[in-house]
Amino acid sequence: MNGIGKFIGSSVAVAALVFVAGQVSAANLVLNPGFETGDLTSWSVFGAGSGASVTVQTPDNGPSAPGSFNAYMTNSIAAANLALQQSTAVGDAIPGLVNYSFDMKGSVSANGGVFFVHIWDINSTGGVIDQGPGLLGPYFPSTSSWTTITGSFTAPANVNHLEVEFDCTTGAAAGSAEAIHVDNVSLSQVPEPTTLTLVGLGMVAAVLGLRRRHS
Repeated sequence: MNGIGKFIGSSVAVAALVFVAGQVSAANLVLNPGFETGDLTSWSVFGAGSGASVTVQTPDNGPSAPGSFNAYMTNSIAAANLALQQSTAVGDAIPGLVNYSFDMKGSVSANGGVFFVHIWDINSTGGVIDQGPGLLGPYFPSTSSWTTITGSFTAPANVNHLEVEFDCTTGAAAGSAEAIHVDNVSLSQVPEPTTLTLVGLGMVAAVLGLRRRHS
Protein backbone atom coordinates (compact mmCIF):
# COMPACT_ATOMS: atom_id res chain seq x y z
CA MET A 1 0.00 0.00 0.00
CA ASN A 2 1.41 3.40 -0.97
CA GLY A 3 1.61 6.40 1.35
CA ILE A 4 -1.64 7.94 0.12
CA GLY A 5 -3.47 4.65 0.62
CA LYS A 6 -2.12 4.26 4.14
CA PHE A 7 -3.08 7.83 4.96
CA ILE A 8 -6.60 7.34 3.69
CA GLY A 9 -6.98 4.06 5.56
CA SER A 10 -5.76 5.43 8.85
CA SER A 11 -7.78 8.61 8.43
CA VAL A 12 -10.97 6.62 7.85
CA ALA A 13 -10.30 4.64 11.02
CA VAL A 14 -9.65 7.77 13.06
CA ALA A 15 -12.69 9.54 11.67
CA ALA A 16 -14.86 6.52 12.43
CA LEU A 17 -13.61 6.41 16.01
CA VAL A 18 -14.24 10.12 16.49
CA PHE A 19 -17.71 9.79 15.01
CA VAL A 20 -18.63 6.85 17.27
CA ALA A 21 -17.26 8.65 20.31
CA GLY A 22 -19.49 11.59 19.53
CA GLN A 23 -22.58 9.43 19.45
CA VAL A 24 -23.18 9.53 23.19
CA SER A 25 -25.61 6.81 24.13
CA ALA A 26 -28.73 7.73 26.04
CA ALA A 27 -27.79 7.89 29.71
CA ASN A 28 -30.28 7.14 32.48
CA LEU A 29 -31.00 10.36 34.38
CA VAL A 30 -32.34 8.41 37.37
CA LEU A 31 -29.91 7.66 40.20
CA ASN A 32 -30.02 4.30 41.97
CA PRO A 33 -32.59 3.17 39.38
CA GLY A 34 -32.56 -0.49 40.40
CA PHE A 35 -32.13 0.12 44.16
CA GLU A 36 -28.86 -1.78 43.96
CA THR A 37 -27.46 0.27 46.82
CA GLY A 38 -29.71 -1.92 48.96
CA ASP A 39 -31.61 1.15 50.18
CA LEU A 40 -33.57 4.16 48.95
CA THR A 41 -30.56 6.40 48.28
CA SER A 42 -31.57 9.26 45.90
CA TRP A 43 -35.28 8.53 46.40
CA SER A 44 -37.85 10.32 48.59
CA VAL A 45 -40.88 8.75 50.26
CA PHE A 46 -44.06 10.66 51.08
CA GLY A 47 -47.06 9.40 53.03
CA ALA A 48 -45.29 6.70 55.02
CA GLY A 49 -46.69 5.78 58.44
CA SER A 50 -48.29 2.94 60.31
CA GLY A 51 -49.58 0.73 57.50
CA ALA A 52 -47.69 2.47 54.69
CA SER A 53 -44.01 2.00 53.86
CA VAL A 54 -41.42 1.60 51.14
CA THR A 55 -38.60 -0.90 51.67
CA VAL A 56 -35.91 -2.41 49.49
CA GLN A 57 -36.16 -6.17 49.07
CA THR A 58 -33.89 -8.89 47.72
CA PRO A 59 -33.28 -11.23 45.89
CA ASP A 60 -36.15 -10.49 43.49
CA ASN A 61 -35.21 -8.28 40.51
CA GLY A 62 -36.99 -6.89 37.46
CA PRO A 63 -35.96 -8.12 34.00
CA SER A 64 -34.77 -4.83 32.44
CA ALA A 65 -31.34 -4.76 34.13
CA PRO A 66 -29.18 -7.17 36.14
CA GLY A 67 -29.32 -6.95 39.91
CA SER A 68 -30.93 -8.44 42.99
CA PHE A 69 -32.97 -5.64 44.60
CA ASN A 70 -36.33 -3.93 44.14
CA ALA A 71 -38.44 -1.36 45.96
CA TYR A 72 -41.55 -2.71 47.67
CA MET A 73 -44.38 -0.26 48.28
CA THR A 74 -47.29 -1.19 50.55
CA ASN A 75 -50.18 1.00 51.70
CA SER A 76 -53.17 -0.07 53.80
CA ILE A 77 -54.11 3.34 55.22
CA ALA A 78 -57.63 4.16 54.02
CA ALA A 79 -57.98 7.05 51.56
CA ALA A 80 -54.26 7.81 51.53
CA ASN A 81 -51.40 8.04 49.08
CA LEU A 82 -47.92 6.55 49.44
CA ALA A 83 -45.40 8.06 47.01
CA LEU A 84 -41.90 7.07 45.91
CA GLN A 85 -40.35 10.02 44.09
CA GLN A 86 -37.12 11.21 42.52
CA SER A 87 -36.19 14.50 40.84
CA THR A 88 -33.32 14.23 38.39
CA ALA A 89 -30.35 16.58 38.70
CA VAL A 90 -30.98 20.26 37.99
CA GLY A 91 -30.13 21.10 34.39
CA ASP A 92 -29.84 17.54 33.11
CA ALA A 93 -32.91 17.53 30.84
CA ILE A 94 -33.11 19.07 27.39
CA PRO A 95 -36.05 19.76 25.07
CA GLY A 96 -36.89 16.77 22.93
CA LEU A 97 -37.60 13.10 23.18
CA VAL A 98 -37.60 11.43 26.61
CA ASN A 99 -37.74 7.65 26.86
CA TYR A 100 -39.07 6.09 30.05
CA SER A 101 -39.32 2.56 31.37
CA PHE A 102 -39.77 0.69 34.63
CA ASP A 103 -40.45 -2.83 35.86
CA MET A 104 -43.33 -3.64 38.21
CA LYS A 105 -44.83 -6.69 39.86
CA GLY A 106 -48.11 -6.72 41.72
CA SER A 107 -48.60 -7.85 45.29
CA VAL A 108 -51.92 -6.61 46.71
CA SER A 109 -54.72 -4.58 45.16
CA ALA A 110 -57.90 -4.63 47.22
CA ASN A 111 -61.10 -2.61 47.68
CA GLY A 112 -60.18 0.36 45.54
CA GLY A 113 -56.39 0.30 45.85
CA VAL A 114 -54.67 1.54 42.68
CA PHE A 115 -51.15 2.17 41.35
CA PHE A 116 -50.32 5.23 39.24
CA VAL A 117 -47.11 6.71 37.81
CA HIS A 118 -46.38 10.38 37.16
CA ILE A 119 -43.53 11.86 35.12
CA TRP A 120 -43.31 15.66 35.24
CA ASP A 121 -41.35 18.19 33.20
CA ILE A 122 -39.83 20.70 35.65
CA ASN A 123 -38.55 24.21 34.87
CA SER A 124 -35.45 25.95 36.23
CA THR A 125 -37.28 27.34 39.27
CA GLY A 126 -38.68 23.95 40.26
CA GLY A 127 -42.16 24.53 38.89
CA VAL A 128 -44.13 21.82 37.11
CA ILE A 129 -44.55 22.56 33.40
CA ASP A 130 -46.68 19.56 32.54
CA GLN A 131 -47.04 15.84 32.99
CA GLY A 132 -45.00 14.65 30.00
CA PRO A 133 -46.72 11.42 28.98
CA GLY A 134 -49.92 12.14 30.90
CA LEU A 135 -51.05 10.14 33.91
CA LEU A 136 -49.80 6.56 33.63
CA GLY A 137 -52.14 3.94 35.00
CA PRO A 138 -53.96 2.69 36.88
CA TYR A 139 -51.91 -0.48 36.65
CA PHE A 140 -52.90 -3.89 37.99
CA PRO A 141 -49.83 -5.99 37.13
CA SER A 142 -49.41 -9.71 37.55
CA THR A 143 -48.39 -10.92 41.00
CA SER A 144 -46.51 -13.89 39.59
CA SER A 145 -44.20 -12.23 37.06
CA TRP A 146 -42.67 -8.85 36.24
CA THR A 147 -44.20 -6.43 33.75
CA THR A 148 -42.09 -3.84 31.92
CA ILE A 149 -43.66 -0.54 30.93
CA THR A 150 -41.98 1.59 28.25
CA GLY A 151 -42.89 4.75 26.40
CA SER A 152 -41.75 8.20 25.34
CA PHE A 153 -42.85 11.83 25.28
CA THR A 154 -41.49 15.17 24.11
CA ALA A 155 -40.07 17.50 26.77
CA PRO A 156 -40.92 21.18 26.15
CA ALA A 157 -38.54 24.03 25.34
CA ASN A 158 -38.26 25.32 28.92
CA VAL A 159 -37.61 21.97 30.58
CA ASN A 160 -34.74 21.89 33.10
CA HIS A 161 -35.07 18.50 34.76
CA LEU A 162 -37.57 15.69 35.27
CA GLU A 163 -39.44 14.14 38.17
CA VAL A 164 -40.87 10.62 38.45
CA GLU A 165 -43.31 9.45 41.11
CA PHE A 166 -44.87 6.06 41.86
CA ASP A 167 -48.13 6.19 43.82
CA CYS A 168 -49.84 3.47 45.84
CA THR A 169 -53.25 5.00 46.50
CA THR A 170 -56.06 3.53 48.58
CA GLY A 171 -59.80 4.17 48.59
CA ALA A 172 -62.06 5.07 51.48
CA ALA A 173 -63.59 1.59 51.74
CA ALA A 174 -62.65 -0.61 54.66
CA GLY A 175 -59.79 -2.93 53.78
CA SER A 176 -58.57 -0.88 50.84
CA ALA A 177 -54.92 -1.69 50.15
CA GLU A 178 -52.27 -1.46 47.44
CA ALA A 179 -48.81 -3.02 47.34
CA ILE A 180 -46.38 -3.37 44.45
CA HIS A 181 -42.73 -4.01 43.54
CA VAL A 182 -40.91 -1.39 41.42
CA ASP A 183 -37.50 -1.79 39.77
CA ASN A 184 -35.15 -0.52 37.04
CA VAL A 185 -36.59 2.97 36.60
CA SER A 186 -35.23 4.80 33.56
CA LEU A 187 -35.59 8.30 32.12
CA SER A 188 -33.22 8.86 29.22
CA GLN A 189 -32.51 11.30 26.43
CA VAL A 190 -30.18 11.18 23.45
CA PRO A 191 -28.31 14.52 23.34
CA GLU A 192 -27.90 16.63 20.22
CA PRO A 193 -24.82 15.87 18.08
CA THR A 194 -21.72 16.97 19.94
CA THR A 195 -18.82 19.00 18.56
CA LEU A 196 -16.83 15.77 18.48
CA THR A 197 -19.48 14.19 16.29
CA LEU A 198 -19.41 17.11 13.87
CA VAL A 199 -15.61 16.94 13.69
CA GLY A 200 -15.86 13.25 12.91
CA LEU A 201 -18.36 13.87 10.13
CA GLY A 202 -16.06 16.53 8.67
CA MET A 203 -13.09 14.15 8.72
CA VAL A 204 -15.11 11.42 7.01
CA ALA A 205 -16.17 13.87 4.27
CA ALA A 206 -12.59 15.10 3.78
CA VAL A 207 -11.16 11.58 3.58
CA LEU A 208 -13.83 10.45 1.11
CA GLY A 209 -13.04 13.48 -1.06
CA LEU A 210 -9.34 12.68 -0.97
CA ARG A 211 -10.04 9.06 -1.90
CA ARG A 212 -12.10 10.14 -4.91
CA ARG A 213 -9.31 12.46 -6.13
CA HIS A 214 -6.77 9.64 -6.01
CA SER A 215 -8.95 6.89 -7.47
